[in-house]
Amino acid sequence: MITAGPLSTIELAAAMSASIRGDVVTADEPSFPAATFGVMGAAPELVVVAADATDVARTVALAGRTGRRVVAQTVGRPTTVTAERTVLLVTRLLARVRVDAERRTATVGIGASWRQVLQAAEPFGLTALSAAADALAPRATVFAFAADRIRSFEVVTATGANRVVGPDSPDFYALRQGRTAPGLVVAMTLDLVPQPSLAAAELTFAAADADAALAGWQRWAVRLPRTAVTGIVADGDTLVIRVAQVGPAHRLVPLVNALRVAVGAEPVRVSAGPATVAQLADGRQHPADRLALAA
Repeated sequence: MITAGPLSTIELAAAMSASIRGDVVTADEPSFPAATFGVMGAAPELVVVAADATDVARTVALAGRTGRRVVAQTVGRPTTVTAERTVLLVTRLLARVRVDAERRTATVGIGASWRQVLQAAEPFGLTALSAAADALAPRATVFAFAADRIRSFEVVTATGANRVVGPDSPDFYALRQGRTAPGLVVAMTLDLVPQPSLAAAELTFAAADADAALAGWQRWAVRLPRTAVTGIVADGDTLVIRVAQVGPAHRLVPLVNALRVAVGAEPVRVSAGPATVAQLADGRQHPADRLALAA
């Protein structure tokens, strides 16, 4: 057992290396600038690249016993070191998703993207519900609020203890509402739902028609049903309007026809067909799956 004491940086790095499966990087190593890339503020005393949740727990425990602070770096979020004697805990290797198809759940590691969750669930005919609608997936209001689908959180406390926080704990509801956490959340388990029937379409307009397309799209979009969502992106010299609808592909036809009337300009290309939530989040469609859309 490693006991508390005024360990030097070298001694701390050696102790960390002996305790975890991941990598430990000190300031005198050539890889230190890469390990701290994007970190703002002061330089950390050392960097720990955790291989799993056990590494996180051991890092937090050892840092606490030796008077160090821990700052976690997670994918997609800014990281700032504000004090000396700080250990930077890199969690990118924990950004994994494990799907239990039989129980219809996904266990999502810290830093994993929503796109990873959707892609992991797709082969099993399942998907996850986002709490916010975006321009590439059906509106969350079609389904139950996504936070209600969370079953449990895996948390590492300030003492390095690994806790599973479920509905029987008062901390569960605070975590689900995004309030103060009793530690560092390293994973959560959430319910998946059967993949809904979806259809998606893309209408591509030439640059000369972009202004008309944008104005028409804005008028049309405010009347969309709650089962549909739309988005618009610039793609080189063209403007692409996307729309997705919950339900069979034929239900998309009236929406697209109404859009073409609202725009008043002919698209240079129209593609449509069945889709999955993951494909929509990626902006992907199957080119072979085309739906004839009447003018």
